[in-house]
Amino acid sequence: MDRVKRKQKTLGRLFLRYVVIMVVSLVVYSVVIFGIFIFLIDIGQIYPANYPEIMIGKNYQEIKDAKVVTQDMIPDVCRYAIFDADGTVLGGNMDEESMGHAWNAVIHENVMDPYYYKVIVRSHEYVVFQYVLSAQYKSEFLKEHLIEPQTMMTLVIAVGCLLLIIICSLRFGRKMKKMMLPVMDAVDKIRRQDLDYETTFAGVKEIDECLTSIDDLRSELKTSLETQWKAEAEKNRQMSALAHDIKTPLTVVRGNAGLLQETELSGEQKGYADYIAGSAMQIQNYVETLIEVTKSEVGYDVPAKSVDTKSLLGDIKKQVAGLTEVYNLKYEWEESVSAENVNVVYDQLVRAVMNIVKNAAEHTPEGGTVKVAVSDRADKDGKGRLTFVVEDTGSGFSEEALLHGTEQFFMGDSSRTGGTHYGIGLFSAKKAAEKHGGTIALANGENGGGKVSIGF
Repeated sequence: MDRVKRKQKTLGRLFLRYVVIMVVSLVVYSVVIFGIFIFLIDIGQIYPANYPEIMIGKNYQEIKDAKVVTQDMIPDVCRYAIFDADGTVLGGNMDEESMGHAWNAVIHENVMDPYYYKVIVRSHEYVVFQYVLSAQYKSEFLKEHLIEPQTMMTLVIAVGCLLLIIICSLRFGRKMKKMMLPVMDAVDKIRRQDLDYETTFAGVKEIDECLTSIDDLRSELKTSLETQWKAEAEKNRQMSALAHDIKTPLTVVRGNAGLLQETELSGEQKGYADYIAGSAMQIQNYVETLIEVTKSEVGYDVPAKSVDTKSLLGDIKKQVAGLTEVYNLKYEWEESVSAENVNVVYDQLVRAVMNIVKNAAEHTPEGGTVKVAVSDRADKDGKGRLTFVVEDTGSGFSEEALLHGTEQFFMGDSSRTGGTHYGIGLFSAKKAAEKHGGTIALANGENGGGKVSIGF
């Protein structure tokens, strides 16, 4: 098919774009948060880290020259202590431990402490300020209930960046999933054998190349399947036509063989007539096998209809009687059915049951018995089920036949297949049961013969 060239992106470019967008988003977000932090400093809601030193410097001369140091001279972000020349505490709001560090700052000018200290020397006394070099809230409430501003800013930036990474990743994932939808849609349609769809491209080079390969595969598969379907349909048509065409001369041969056997014949002539009749019967079996093969492929599209149960079972019983008589067998019929009507495909059900009965008759020695038991009962889902159990007095199924007996063309042990059995009957019965939502099961009965259960 012709493919229109379109502007395509690559997965590498898409990923690079994702990285760039994410990095730019992180940078912009961080700058915005930092800008808000600076703005709060500018409007005085957050004090900068060097604010205590600025305020101490601003009030330095006033404090140094004042007769008495009062609370209003002390910056609100500092604690203070006032000592006399001997180190006696004259005032302040530091705790006892900090008072010791503050006096050491007066003496040694070097204190190992989390806080910074600033000493103002006055006449006969010292004023010591205690402060931290970090941003602080102006609000006492925020000071008490929130972590310090710098840490808060770092935490907000970290959490925000993490959320941005998650959001960008989810959006990128959704976008990639959307781009992959044409691939998943194409694969699903091929799986459902819908091969006439229109290919939709994603606009990404690597994905479109994959879609192109899938489209080529779809075209080749469609051509191959159409060729195969036509060949199968033609083969079935020819087989069906051939089978029906053979019936005409076969009827003539069988009819004349029967007439010939009714005349006075010598022993040798009677033998020839018997050979003709036997071969005609064998040809009839071949024809029936060929018809079953074609029906097993295309013969299960007829809708089910409600039929009279008594009429249906009467037809099957009559055919069982006729078939067992041909094989010089006895038959037993057990019937336990209460339903007046059943919803089935009449011909398919009858043919399926008779295939099983014929299989049983072929593997039962002359004088043996074929038993047919039919009943209706509800299954575990509460749905009605018409069940036939056919049991013979033959050699039973082999282990291999119990596993594969319902497979098409299964031959198995010759003791159960016979010279005219080609693995079609039980396979056809299985298909009919599945068409009616039922099952078929093979087993060996208590008397050693074969036992087949089929439900509809």
